[in-house]
Amino acid sequence: MIPSDFVDDLLSRIDIVDVISDYVPLKKGGQNYVACCPFHKEKTPSFTVAPNKQFYHCFGCGAHGSAIGFLMEYAHLSFADAVEKLANRIGMRVPHTQNRETHQEREEKKRQRVSLVDYMVQCANFYHKQLALSTRAQDYLRNRGLNAEIVSRFSLGYAPAQWQALQNIFDDYPSKDLISSGMVLEKEGRYYDRFRDRIMFPIRDVTGQVVAFGGRILDSGEPKYLNSPETPIFNKGSHLYGLYEARADIRQEHKVVVVEGYMDVVALAQHNIGYAVATLGTATTSEHIRLLFRQTDTIYFCFDGDTAGRKSAWRALENSLSQLQDDKGIYFLFLPPEHDPDSYVREYGSEFFSGSLKKDSIPLSRYWLNELMRDIDTNTQEGRAELIHRATPHLSEIKAVNLKYLLTQNLAQTVGMDIADIQYLLGQQLPVKKHTYRKARFPNKTFRQPRLSTLAQQQIKWLLINPKWEKYVEMPEYLLLSEEYAILAELSALIRENNLSSTEQVWENLRNHEYEEVLHRIWCENAKISEEFGELDEDDEIMFRQGMQRLALTIRDEQVNELVAKSKYQSLTATEQELLKNLLIRN
Repeated sequence: MIPSDFVDDLLSRIDIVDVISDYVPLKKGGQNYVACCPFHKEKTPSFTVAPNKQFYHCFGCGAHGSAIGFLMEYAHLSFADAVEKLANRIGMRVPHTQNRETHQEREEKKRQRVSLVDYMVQCANFYHKQLALSTRAQDYLRNRGLNAEIVSRFSLGYAPAQWQALQNIFDDYPSKDLISSGMVLEKEGRYYDRFRDRIMFPIRDVTGQVVAFGGRILDSGEPKYLNSPETPIFNKGSHLYGLYEARADIRQEHKVVVVEGYMDVVALAQHNIGYAVATLGTATTSEHIRLLFRQTDTIYFCFDGDTAGRKSAWRALENSLSQLQDDKGIYFLFLPPEHDPDSYVREYGSEFFSGSLKKDSIPLSRYWLNELMRDIDTNTQEGRAELIHRATPHLSEIKAVNLKYLLTQNLAQTVGMDIADIQYLLGQQLPVKKHTYRKARFPNKTFRQPRLSTLAQQQIKWLLINPKWEKYVEMPEYLLLSEEYAILAELSALIRENNLSSTEQVWENLRNHEYEEVLHRIWCENAKISEEFGELDEDDEIMFRQGMQRLALTIRDEQVNELVAKSKYQSLTATEQELLKNLLIRN
């Protein structure tokens, strides 16, 4: 655990322009720096870096954050690794409140990682050269329809049918790190290569670095495919084969196809379907989905139509639920049982395959409900109850508010119930149709879509830009904050309690906060945000103070009007009478 005060201190010393310019070519544009966004494909620069706020924001895709957030998104580092990288940049030492590693342990991990990466590069080069020496391996690839260009693009290779072929390139064979890399195995004191007599598929991370291998046997035998084990530089659940090679095509075509085999990816690329990736001998994980949604808004899963393929598709659906977003889509294409993507595209061609994606794919929403109903008789009360029971854990995982509501609505129609009743059974919050009086200052935990007024959004946006103005946020205690305004008080309390003074500090403290998504939406949707991304002057500060006064008056007037309206058709409670009295006195 890294202390938050250290993170704040680190951010105050780091120059975000220097950090981002190491990865993205920035150009001066007024007070800020601009570039084409590294997180989505665009022709006109909309990615802005503000040195005065030490903050970046893309007006195209909404990506935003501090220097830490940039490294996490761009370099796919963990929070701890991003902090460590920035701290090393300026010579700071990262303290840990628990599970503290010694300097020697950290240095050993860094040394080992560099060593493992070097081993992988040398292995990839060795296997690629061996392919050129093996007529048998070349004939195999040629018979699979692959040309020299594709072989080179994916750096395909061949592992010789020798027990210790890697001894030819490593003088320290078998070293401790070589064993840790998974390339060399030990059994009863004897050492031998993991991969022998196999076509080799280098697996790269998103930066293009080889981190592992997949090997396909040339003749019959088991296992048909053999993968590297998990190592300090490789995790099956967070890497995808072919993603590095496919990134440009994915962004150009605005979609990605997920298949199950390495050869499927390569064969599709051979037929100009260059936006395919494959999982690495494991089910699609939520981390895979998160990684792909960074590249595109549309994911297609293309699986065999047999039992195994449908089982893989369902696991992919279940693991994607937590990553679903209202502006992104997931689809499923099931091929005829006798085909896999490799054989399908070779028989029918790329145009037919692309057409199948468009006209034959099933959206996640339809596939989800169809599969849940597969063996259920919804004509019976028992069947409908079972359907609700099956759907409940899935709906609880979905964070995409609009999609979740629509799926719940479909479920309600299927079982013949009102959606409000279904929401009640599922434990979801009922739709808010009017203001509710609250004794608490802040909204409840399930609140996700505040219906904020334009003024409230403006105040929130300005507070995010200049947290020091928190001192002007005064919500009189006699006011009962509805969910429309309580989020402003929540943000104010966060700033005050953590003594935050800059935009990047606020966003770091909001990381994984329950209202991060809501505040991000407000930040992105405000039409004037680009005009006020720079320094705010005294006139802006005066407008903010006046805005808070108007907001307090608006809240009070709304409550007075509602209480007066209610008193016309029913008696007010003693509490409501006292509240109305206090509101009118302070008028």
